[in-house]
Amino acid sequence: MHCFSILFVDEQAAELEKQAAELAWRRFLLPHNTVKVTLDPDTAHPLLVVSQDNCSVRWEREWQQVPDIPERFDYWGCVLGREEFREGRHCWLVEVEGEWVKYSRWAVGVARESLERKGYFKRSPEEGIWAVQYDEGQLISLTSPPTHLSLSPVPTRIWVCLDCTQGQVSFINADNGVEIFTFTEASFNGESIRPWFWLWTEKIQLFLRDSTPQTLSPALGGSCPSPDTPASPLLGPAGAAQE
Repeated sequence: MHCFSILFVDEQAAELEKQAAELAWRRFLLPHNTVKVTLDPDTAHPLLVVSQDNCSVRWEREWQQVPDIPERFDYWGCVLGREEFREGRHCWLVEVEGEWVKYSRWAVGVARESLERKGYFKRSPEEGIWAVQYDEGQLISLTSPPTHLSLSPVPTRIWVCLDCTQGQVSFINADNGVEIFTFTEASFNGESIRPWFWLWTEKIQLFLRDSTPQTLSPALGGSCPSPDTPASPLLGPAGAAQE
C-alpha cells in the first residue's frame, strides 16, 4: 500500500511537471507567432455583418444587400479571414461577446482556400475545415464524428494557432493557457490556409483582438528573447487528437 502511494504521488508529480512544461512552451511560442488577422467581407454570408474595421462580425435576422459573388458563402453563416498562410506558425486571438453567449452557436478555426462557398458542405477536416464549435453550452471539435470537449467554464477567449509546417491546428484558452484541442496531421495539400469563422446567433459578436505580444493575456506570460523558432511542433503530444 505504501509503495502504491509513492507511485501515485510520483505519477502526479510527473503529470504536473509535464503540464508546466507545456504551458512554458506556449508562453514561448505565442509572442513570436502572433499575427494581425482581419475579416474578408466579400466572403461573409448575407446574414453576417462585418464591422467597418473588419475586426468583428455579428449575425442579423435580415438578409444584407450584398452581391452574390463566387467568394461569398450562401448556406452556412461563415466568413473567412483576409490573410492566407502557406508556411510557418501563426496565432490570433478570437473573443466572443454579447448578451446570449451561453445560448449561442459559433465556431472558430481555419479552412483551405478551396473550401466550397455555395450550398451545403460538411464542416469537417475532410471538407477542409479544422475548428472548434460552441453549441448552447457545449464545446466540440469538428472532427469526424465531432468530439465533445469537457471544459468548464467554456472559454470565450481563444487562441487559434496554425502550424503550416507540422500540419497542425491548436486551440488554447487565452485566459489560462490550457490547451483546448489540437488537430494533428492536417491535410492542407499545399493550399493556402485562411482563418475561418461561423456564427448563427443574434446578440453576440466574434472579435479579432489585437494579439501583439504586448497584449497577451497574463496567463501566457510577457515578452521573452527572440531565438530562432524551434523545430518542435506547436504543441506537445499531450492533449493532441488525430483527425
